[in-house]
Amino acid sequence: MIAFLFILLAALVLIFINVSSTAKGKIGIIIGASVLFLILVGMFFRGTFIGSCLVTFFAVWIPNSLILYIPWTLYRIGYYFTQPHHLSRHKVRRVGRWLAGISIAVTFMFMGYGMQHNDEYKTNLLTVDLPSQYTESFTAIFFSDIHVDPLFDTQKLERFIAQVDSIKPDYLLFGGDLADITTEKMDHAGYDSLFKRLTAGAKVAAVAINGNHEAFMANSDNSPEEWMRKVGFVVLDDSTACLGEVCFTGRTDFMVARGRDVERKPLSELTPDSIKLVEHPKDSTDSVATVAQDSNADSLTDTTAAIAAQVTYDTVVVNRPWILMDHQPKGIEKMHAGRLPDFALSGHTHDGQFFPITFIIDYVWKLAYGKGALGGVLWLVSSGFDCWGPPVRVGSDSEIWVIKFKTKNQENQ
Repeated sequence: MIAFLFILLAALVLIFINVSSTAKGKIGIIIGASVLFLILVGMFFRGTFIGSCLVTFFAVWIPNSLILYIPWTLYRIGYYFTQPHHLSRHKVRRVGRWLAGISIAVTFMFMGYGMQHNDEYKTNLLTVDLPSQYTESFTAIFFSDIHVDPLFDTQKLERFIAQVDSIKPDYLLFGGDLADITTEKMDHAGYDSLFKRLTAGAKVAAVAINGNHEAFMANSDNSPEEWMRKVGFVVLDDSTACLGEVCFTGRTDFMVARGRDVERKPLSELTPDSIKLVEHPKDSTDSVATVAQDSNADSLTDTTAAIAAQVTYDTVVVNRPWILMDHQPKGIEKMHAGRLPDFALSGHTHDGQFFPITFIIDYVWKLAYGKGALGGVLWLVSSGFDCWGPPVRVGSDSEIWVIKFKTKNQENQ
């Protein structure tokens, strides 16, 4: 986080210097300061339509402008130390205007294509072969990073709801980062009813975890996790739940844990129990009648207690697949020993979302997108259902994953 803030600060300083150079004296300084002011306005008023529009423009413009400003700044520094005469201010202003114009034109081109491209989403199919000890096959739909905001396309969500209804998956799995507006605004916009329809499409359960944006949005008046529970999700927050024939572990996001000033639980504490109790009533057709006629069973309570005494319990091993959900794909902690999850799911990276970040993202994350392995676990990282900030996709896709978990028995059929 500190490194990110340092890079952001350096980028803003570089932008201010170059934008200020497009005009003379105080006018240039005012222009540069105005750009920084608008960037801050967009960030602070992210939950409004105007704020979202500002974020959309500047989030695309900043990295593309830096592609031009960084080499130009390095050239100016090198020229200053190697040449006897400085670059003329007129040339600096002229080049600065050209660079600003080019970066703005590229930004509008990206927005024109990228916003339309983001309105559609891909449906990716994945088949996962389960180890031989498991006997039940199942289907799950995994999606992540919705980031509902004032620019979010509700028709996109409507299409997804219809698709879930047609597929009828056993499980609907959400990988975190629900919204960048408050839950009150979500209800006012009707998202509560939309998400209730979405979660109702899962035959067994809809499971969700929190992401880093839940940390940004959480306060005493706003609880994204409680809202997700209200609309039908089973929210796993450093906890494990065995739902039907599958066990899920949902990790608390790193930033959520930091905001709460707590440590994430070791994965070993979240390993699902493979043992369960099985009832074995006494095999007698008249056992209840016999107990009821017993002279010592004078009340309903006594009768119930006597019947319960006739029941014995055995412990049996239950083999259920274990799926891990962790918003950020950082892998398994190095100190973990013991059973590993059979499969893991993450989001967060957006696969870079738009150029040039799509080229940088693979250097930031060991597994930035798609299927791979982290810490010996088969892992899937989604690029997300929608976008943070600008609803713009250039060089990446919005997507969902339909995952078919197949057993050996099903493969042989």
